[in-house]
Amino acid sequence: MKKIFRSIICLVMCLITAIAFIACKPNNPDTSGTDPDKNKWWKTEGELNKDADGNVEFKNVSFKLETVVAGDDKDAFNMLVQRFNREYTGKIRITVTNTGAGDYENNVASKITNNNNAPDLIMSHQKSHKNFADNKLIQPLNETMEASGIKIEAKDYADGLAKYMSAGYADYTFSVPVDGQSQAVFYNKRLLAELNMSLPTNRTELLAVCKAFKEKYEKEAIAWTTGGDYFSNYVYLSAILQNGATLYDEKTYMTSWYSDESNRNAIHNASQAFRELFDLGYAGFAESSSSALQGFLNGQRLFFFTDPWSMSDLVQTYAANKNLSETALMETVLGGTSFAGWFAMTDNAHKNDIYGDSHFFAMSKTVTDINKKAAILEFIKWFTTNAEVGAEWAKAGHISASKVITSDTTYSESAYVVNFIGKFYGDINNFRCVGSTPHYDAIVSNLKAIFSDTVDASGKHTAERDFSTIKQKQDAANNSISFFG
Repeated sequence: MKKIFRSIICLVMCLITAIAFIACKPNNPDTSGTDPDKNKWWKTEGELNKDADGNVEFKNVSFKLETVVAGDDKDAFNMLVQRFNREYTGKIRITVTNTGAGDYENNVASKITNNNNAPDLIMSHQKSHKNFADNKLIQPLNETMEASGIKIEAKDYADGLAKYMSAGYADYTFSVPVDGQSQAVFYNKRLLAELNMSLPTNRTELLAVCKAFKEKYEKEAIAWTTGGDYFSNYVYLSAILQNGATLYDEKTYMTSWYSDESNRNAIHNASQAFRELFDLGYAGFAESSSSALQGFLNGQRLFFFTDPWSMSDLVQTYAANKNLSETALMETVLGGTSFAGWFAMTDNAHKNDIYGDSHFFAMSKTVTDINKKAAILEFIKWFTTNAEVGAEWAKAGHISASKVITSDTTYSESAYVVNFIGKFYGDINNFRCVGSTPHYDAIVSNLKAIFSDTVDASGKHTAERDFSTIKQKQDAANNSISFFG
């Protein structure tokens, strides 16, 4: 009876979550064969200012930018915008509002729909942009690129993110990827050296390192907070991908976590990967964030999982505790590594995948003036191709999505990239986001529920028990998707 009650509650919560986003529900999820230009919901007015050589000339153009950024990285982003404003004094000026994740999507959708203090440019999570495009809240950039000559091309961005720039509309560019972020993994270089071992790159190596650490220090090797949203959002979903599961069908949006045998086994293996670490005493279960951090700072843990945007604070705190400069700390004590391959129980083509999120830029449909549109493109281009900007944004915990930036030594050889950001996620082309789905919340919330119900520190687990949970959550997700799809 308790299980039934929990299932009912879970379904109700999923429906409530979906209702919260009904304002952004797509009118036509299947965009195949559609042509936005034949059903134009945006306007372009005015004449583009150009100099004698035919280049775009900006004269006191201003626009409003609203972002989902509100954590430790907010100040870094605002400083970069201020830098842009200084460089473009008398040409372009940006006013920034940092709303934060919260109800960002609905708030922005309402502002644009009602043209009430609507932002001209939005910077939101990738998962939002399909909804924004399907509901005709953002406009494609193609027309402005053609008029201005300011080109933004998918080939210049990481493959795993670039494919979402079209928002499902072939031959159109609706948004531009800025970065990627997942869970960061820091490690203690001195402790690893004392073990005379290398950083693990797969499951077997991870278990060997953790075993050696436990035998030598009688401590858990891994410090993390399994109860946090970011852990279940990023680490557990990465484990699912590393074991070869498909999160959802990109054409129908439906899930097959149980009905597809390979998915069923993959998700079971993902849960088993964590249970094994707990059972062997290599990692703590439901540890508080303060306890995990303190254990790592005190040199009692080898690895520490945390949010990447906390990186600068961690480096500064650790350096102060050790009475070292940041440079000396990075050289001798603190390093970053990827957890690619750590949770793959079998060898497969996706074993190194890292699941995460990404910020994307998109232009509101309310922008009509061609000079403002060009100015927005100029800023997007500046932010996503300037290596110095990329290096500063990396210090705020974000790996650049731009191949132009990542191929530049100003970025690739900067201290925070070399030691941390460039290490956290492995090959950027193995970085995975949830794709063009309007049902992100139903999908992810139910996958998180699988983690909660199958991974715990007590009780006997069987494949049948995992499979039962997987089926329940598949049904809950698909019922929600069918109801709102």
